[in-house]
Amino acid sequence: MTATPEPEPGFGIGAVSRLTGIPLDTLRMWERRYHLVTPMRSKDNKRQYSRSDLTRLSLIKQLVDRGHAISAVAALSEEALRERLQVYQDRPQPASADGRPLRVLVHGHALPFLVGYWKSEWEGIEVIGNHVSYADFEKDAIMQKPDVLVLEMPALQADRVAQLQQLAMRSGAKRTVAVYSFGMSSLLERLRKDGISIMRSPVTAEALAQACRIDSRAAHRPLALPTVGEALPPRRFDDATLSAATRLPTSIRCECPQHLADLLFRLNAFEAYSADCENRNEADAALHTHLHSETAKARALLEGALEHLVRCEEIDLTPVSFENTANA
Repeated sequence: MTATPEPEPGFGIGAVSRLTGIPLDTLRMWERRYHLVTPMRSKDNKRQYSRSDLTRLSLIKQLVDRGHAISAVAALSEEALRERLQVYQDRPQPASADGRPLRVLVHGHALPFLVGYWKSEWEGIEVIGNHVSYADFEKDAIMQKPDVLVLEMPALQADRVAQLQQLAMRSGAKRTVAVYSFGMSSLLERLRKDGISIMRSPVTAEALAQACRIDSRAAHRPLALPTVGEALPPRRFDDATLSAATRLPTSIRCECPQHLADLLFRLNAFEAYSADCENRNEADAALHTHLHSETAKARALLEGALEHLVRCEEIDLTPVSFENTANA
């Protein structure tokens, strides 16, 4: 007796939205207006999408992301959709430094299935493994030495971040990409400082491929740093004078002098902080030199605004001494 094949598992609309990157409202509207796919219905009348539905929706999403109108691609067959995408894939794509395809290893819950659809459409990228099991992913990362590690983490956690950092070092991967849904800003900053690329879920095929590609030509342009010897604008108000501005009443109901003084206090503090970072961290020196320069320019603009306000309001900004304050 011939065994009856098991029915193909269906995907709920939430899973389809996550896997394709199409928002739920947009997905419903496209179905209603353009009849992109015709999902089956479960016993409780919920949409159930097939793998072919996922593939079709993913292809359409990629074309829409490239500027195609949904009305122009909605009625196309899967073959026609792939032909249109081929136009973009035929363009030269950067690979690794030695010209071979980038070897990418993927781990996650939903992302490996989506990458399974995308990998045949990526030029210059070879997906050497899609793992739901982290143990298998870790083993392949160490044994196969991929160029890029891609990890899907719905919620960033401190222990997983540390685990990711260690694996990136052990595998020797040139780039690590973390795809997350939620995460504390401190952990995100920690990943950035360690050179790990961060992407917020959901991601598109094109965006993920771009994050994986390693190309020196795509490196960030050097910042426009101040010319050597260029003098930064000196401070016009010391802290005592700014403190006086925060205490003096004026005829302006919105208390602009107080607000400007508060902003200048904050800019002065950040200017000093960024100057300290220039000397403390050589790796970030160029960035903090730029921040220091731009903050000084912003501070000078606000100082000019405060000077103009002081003249218009005839405000006396003579600092009040601590001795006079104590004896008052």
